[in-house]
Amino acid sequence: MKYKAYSIAFWSVLFLLITTVGLKAQNFNWPEDKTTAQEKWVLYTDAKKQKDFAAAVPPITWLHENAPDLNPAIYIDGADIYEELAMKESDKAKKQEYTARSLEMFDLRLQYFPDEDKGDIMNRKANTAFKLLYKDPSQYNRLMDIFMETMEQSNDELVYYNITPFMSVIKNRYEKGELTDQEVLDVYDRLGQMVEKKVTEGGKYAAKYEEAGENMDSIFAGFFTMSCAQIQDKLMPKLQETPDDVDLAKRVISLSLASSCTDQDFFMSAAEILFQNGEEDPGLAKALGTRAMVSEDYEKAKEWFQKAIEISSSDEQKADITMDLGSIAMKEGQKSAARKYFLQAANMDDALAEKAYTTIGNMYMQSYEQCKAGQDPVEDRAIFIAAYEKYRKAGNNSAMASAKEQFPSKEEVFTYNKQVGDQVTVACWIGETVTIRTRD
Repeated sequence: MKYKAYSIAFWSVLFLLITTVGLKAQNFNWPEDKTTAQEKWVLYTDAKKQKDFAAAVPPITWLHENAPDLNPAIYIDGADIYEELAMKESDKAKKQEYTARSLEMFDLRLQYFPDEDKGDIMNRKANTAFKLLYKDPSQYNRLMDIFMETMEQSNDELVYYNITPFMSVIKNRYEKGELTDQEVLDVYDRLGQMVEKKVTEGGKYAAKYEEAGENMDSIFAGFFTMSCAQIQDKLMPKLQETPDDVDLAKRVISLSLASSCTDQDFFMSAAEILFQNGEEDPGLAKALGTRAMVSEDYEKAKEWFQKAIEISSSDEQKADITMDLGSIAMKEGQKSAARKYFLQAANMDDALAEKAYTTIGNMYMQSYEQCKAGQDPVEDRAIFIAAYEKYRKAGNNSAMASAKEQFPSKEEVFTYNKQVGDQVTVACWIGETVTIRTRD
């Protein structure tokens, strides 16, 4: 009996402290039965603090039914309580019930406190809905509706943490045939403009919006192929209006790569905007150089390739681009310069050695008609021995065999007063000394 008396006294004091201090600090609209309402408040908040969410349901439900405009906290806490119960519930029917109640809390909060920020509340509802429903494919239409309603209620201002989930929902609906191409493009365009605005404005979450935008673009490019004409018509007019919009330029680049539109002028324009604004990327510079090379604008291609090498920190990437410079030199007929580039590439990256030395060997083989003097077949055919040596360094056995078939014969070596094992210098641009061998 003494314990019971002590307990009653303790809770009476605690209740008095809460009601006279804690509750006065907040704006409460108490119902006629204030005493019961205060008791229910204490009971549910204490249960929630102890993480006994099931015990919090009866008292908070009483408040929802008997004091619905008491304070926004009963809906904020209610959403959390039912979310926790739904996350831990294994019974499907109960899980659905808790999920429905959790989402209802956001609607009731807007109903009884209409002056609160609708956009913020809807963003929170969308986030909760995705966490509770994304594993259930049958709920994706509902998720789509919630995200679209959030866009409307927030004036197209999704919180950064909702952007990637929303794109996942769009992907699911599109792949199920429940969204048209135009509907996808319209939503993607709205999201893209929103991200660009948030990043441009700066602020505390600008970096998070930028990251969310990149994730959004990645998901979009993974399931939707935007035609070159669509990129031109929907994105480029905006980029032309705001030529310093780096994020929009990145979107154009990303979509162009995904849709194989790198041969379009707008790809070059977007890339140049990035470089002009300090957004330098060696991979993009290489892509631009390749585009220029295909267009046979070799001077522009060399500029981009040299830029790519300059800003790259990877020897492997530098070697790959150096091979491209060698290819341009070959196309321009500058064989010595081409060889120099190929040798540099082979020295920078062992993985490219086979390709580099094989290419040089091919150049030698193809230079026979250009380089032969026509007076001494042994000296003329020494070019094939030089090619053989390059193929040997490449480890290209089939090419070595082909080159050997073109070596001078024993008869030619004897006739022109030479011996196997003698040294001979290959003329023309090659200028290498080789050891005489014969094909027989």
